[in-house]
Amino acid sequence: MALASLIVITLLCIAWSLWIRRVTWSCRWEVAATLNIALQGAAVLLMSPLASQTLGPWLYSMTGKWNLEDYLGHDCYIVAASAVVYNTVGRLERDDAMQQRFRRHVELPATLCIPLLLAAFWLGNGAAIYRPDFFDVPTDLWLNLYWLMLCGMLIYLLGYGSRALLILRTDPRSRPIANVYLFASVMGILACLVRVITAFVPALQTVQGSTLVWIFACACGAGFALTSAHSWRIKTKWFSNAAR
Repeated sequence: MALASLIVITLLCIAWSLWIRRVTWSCRWEVAATLNIALQGAAVLLMSPLASQTLGPWLYSMTGKWNLEDYLGHDCYIVAASAVVYNTVGRLERDDAMQQRFRRHVELPATLCIPLLLAAFWLGNGAAIYRPDFFDVPTDLWLNLYWLMLCGMLIYLLGYGSRALLILRTDPRSRPIANVYLFASVMGILACLVRVITAFVPALQTVQGSTLVWIFACACGAGFALTSAHSWRIKTKWFSNAAR
């Protein structure tokens, strides 16, 4: 019940943020932030026990593999973290330089990681043993490799974006928003660290261990969502005042 409430609250925060930012899909400098929120919402939903109990059996009937909805949710997290980097780095560099840096340092490793994750997922317990919560699936060699690659990539991406946020917060006007984005990024990194530790230490693969990962992951998603909505409301308020 506590996990379900946590997931529902996170999804409500994300839905509210997407509604507030609904016009930003056509705004070049804001679409990455909105995409990050939408993908984090999709990831939380796909990883939820509800998706495992509804979408999971349907995917199993088509592929013979369990937990594919969780794998898709993890892919969403990778793309969401890439969008965070695009959004933050894009505010610091010229467009051409930013595009080159993003392709080399973010797009290429993330693109390579996704099929490697699928291979490790397909060969291990991840696709063979069903659990409503994927964090409860007992790990083997391949699933440990899966978690190591996934969490390592997410830590890299969130850390890359955090470096840009540390620069942005030197500007007093950007500091409050950058601070909360940094907090959300740290929550995401902590979720990954806890998941790696609990995956490689079987004694820690408990309900409490998976709950802690969920708490950090949901704090990350809700933090990005609420801050992005607040940031956009500040900008639209400024535009409205300028128009007057």
